[in-house]
Amino acid sequence: MRGIAITMAIAMTSILGVQSQTVVIYPKNGEPIKYRASEVDHIEILPATNEDDTNQVEVTEHYCQKGESQIYGKLYRPEGVAAALPTVVCAHSASLTADAMNAYANALAEAGYCAYAFDFCGGSEDSRSDGSVEDMTISSEEADLKAVIADLQQLECVDATQMFVLGSSQGGLVAALTAEDQSLDLKGLILFYPAFNIPDLIAMMDQFGGFGGGFGGFGDMFGGGYSEAFCNEMRDFDVYANIGTFSRPVKIIHGSNDIIVNVSYSEQAVAVYPNATLDIIQGANHGFNADNLGGFGGMGGASADYDSEVIPIVLEYMSTNAPL
Repeated sequence: MRGIAITMAIAMTSILGVQSQTVVIYPKNGEPIKYRASEVDHIEILPATNEDDTNQVEVTEHYCQKGESQIYGKLYRPEGVAAALPTVVCAHSASLTADAMNAYANALAEAGYCAYAFDFCGGSEDSRSDGSVEDMTISSEEADLKAVIADLQQLECVDATQMFVLGSSQGGLVAALTAEDQSLDLKGLILFYPAFNIPDLIAMMDQFGGFGGGFGGFGDMFGGGYSEAFCNEMRDFDVYANIGTFSRPVKIIHGSNDIIVNVSYSEQAVAVYPNATLDIIQGANHGFNADNLGGFGGMGGASADYDSEVIPIVLEYMSTNAPL
């Protein structure tokens, strides 16, 4: 219920490591020609997203370490490619998991890139990473993302000099804030409907007794909410004063009909960044496919099927900034 509560309340505003376990191969055409399963628990065969000169994709569970905590994730890479590849780290929205980023990570790997989608610690009740929802804050998720980047840079299949982050909604906010750390030397950002409105949301909900479900606040109406620590950290936080020094290419993609994060927040971000472009997907709500729509994004019977527009934008961005 807490994950649902987060999504509903937000809507009130307008390679292979020792821990590898599972391999998934997405065939180019029909059944796969071959796969390697000697080190894994089980194999799944799923269809490719398209059949035009795409790679078969090998997906392996891989855990990253953050202090004493483990972060669960899935590593996507072209099957049979030994070279170190430009890599995109995929950071999911609030209340979701790495599974929500499957379509984008798979498309990147089909195109010849490496991608890694992970569960934030406490990012949802379904998170497979260590940690609880009550302990999750924006700064804890920044620490998760930094730990993931540091871990992946040690893998032979990852080109540590060509690291990108793709973040959606709250994961987009976390990605934007994390990229300001110049020591990470990220090469670029892709942000889907980044939740730059969270401080405004908290300010609005304070008028109704608060946003946290755990301390008698408005969030109780939805069966839960953000923790008090989360709200205290983001209350009065100026997002736009804390982004904008990142000078590498930033691509923001936002739906014109987003009822959770109004597109104006991304328009303001483009004005702050020195090297950013905004693509508006006409008709799209908060989530470009069913795995990411969720909660209020699906109200009124709304559905999402905009990946045919979004994925080409992502791949064009990557081919421009990290040509293979």
